[in-house]
Amino acid sequence: MSRLGDTIRAARLKAKLTEKALGKKCGLAESYIKDLESGRKIVSDAQAQRILKVLGVQSPVSTELEVAAEPEVKLRPRPRAYVLPVEEQAENAKKAAEESSDAWLDALGGVVKRVPVMSPDGLVIDHVLTPVVSGKIEGGAPDKVLYYRVPDDMLRGFRVHAGDLLLVTPTAKVEDGALMLVERDGERVVRKLLKLDGARVQMQAFDHEFTADVAPAAEVKVLGRCVKLVRSL
Repeated sequence: MSRLGDTIRAARLKAKLTEKALGKKCGLAESYIKDLESGRKIVSDAQAQRILKVLGVQSPVSTELEVAAEPEVKLRPRPRAYVLPVEEQAENAKKAAEESSDAWLDALGGVVKRVPVMSPDGLVIDHVLTPVVSGKIEGGAPDKVLYYRVPDDMLRGFRVHAGDLLLVTPTAKVEDGALMLVERDGERVVRKLLKLDGARVQMQAFDHEFTADVAPAAEVKVLGRCVKLVRSL
């Protein structure tokens, strides 16, 4: 077993849960829990933290313990926090772009745009040069779109996998049946949304099994709609 697997198994047995019962609580398959406990499966920190939280573990073990030792590499500079642009920030963003030292990029400003890549915790981790067509990027204002890097395989049933980039155009409205970037309880995730009666929203995921979480619409902050998938081969 792995150290993380040992921790999960010990906590599960203490809670008197079977692999199947734990998987149901976490929205995962029984086989997935078994593979994780045996060390055959490595998960992201976010996934591990969620499982351990369900089990009531106070000091979760980082999945970094599951990664084989690798040669030391030069770390990137500390990423800066990314805030979704709003109307009052538009002029500041425009001014900053005009003062950019990248003269060649400024010259091509009407053709391509350096679009930020955002992690689930709201940090800019990269940029992607993206075509601007008729002053828009996939129908959105170039200064307001972003890419979201998918952290796990919770959307694999919708053909979206860990590491994929989703181009997001800002909107605050739920679009029925669309993959949308939302924020709930301080966490940013992409889910397929469906409108329900009673001002409720269903957030769908599809890893090994289909799962759905229903919440009042007021508790789900919609940040944008995913309009394009970018995948590296």
